Amino acid sequence: MKTLNLFFGFTFLCTLFMGCTKDENDKEKIVEITIYPETGYGASMMSDIWTQPLLFSDNDENQVKLLVDIITDGFDFDYERGYEYKFRAKKVWMQEPPQDVFSIKYEFIELLSKERVIINDSEENINLFVSSKTVKFTPDYPSEYVDEENITPKIYDALNVKNTDSDNWMALTKIEGFNYETGYEYVLKVKKITQAEPYSVKYVLLETISKENKN
Repeated sequence: MKTLNLFFGFTFLCTLFMGCTKDENDKEKIVEITIYPETGYGASMMSDIWTQPLLFSDNDENQVKLLVDIITDGFDFDYERGYEYKFRAKKVWMQEPPQDVFSIKYEFIELLSKERVIINDSEENINLFVSSKTVKFTPDYPSEYVDEENITPKIYDALNVKNTDSDNWMALTKIEGFNYETGYEYVLKVKKITQAEPYSVKYVLLETISKENKN
């Protein structure tokens, strides 16, 4: 029994030492994080269902990214589209991150500011490329459910589109005036209408520039 106790004690010390070593190897830096007033589109590594992740950047990289599959500790706030948020946070490069997440995590320190930056309604004409295949999509802003108990999220077969001037894909449940046919790729001229209060975005078809059968 004494030998067994010594074994468990040794194992505990080894585990503790390894944990300390791991923590000591984690690189840390204080950064400023910006959460942007409009959300993006994308899916987690473990899912094929698209959602609307927040868009963020930190002043260490200055690169706008989707806030998905990234650990965030202590960021307890109610996000509102149309507002820009700035936080001070600890950025940690984890030497041994959990599976299926990125190796960087952020730990909340303080909220620096919350500023409403989309204050005026706006319209712009853009060209959208529409893929021949749809994607599974569940909205987050606002969330939609198939029942009144708010248990099962509603999942759409959404249009997979991108601005022809951008590489950022979107999942749209509707383009007003557009009748989509599966298997066809389109280039559409649309009007993007942004309403500031309450925040909303919609797309209205102006012209079908091209339609190509991809089957």
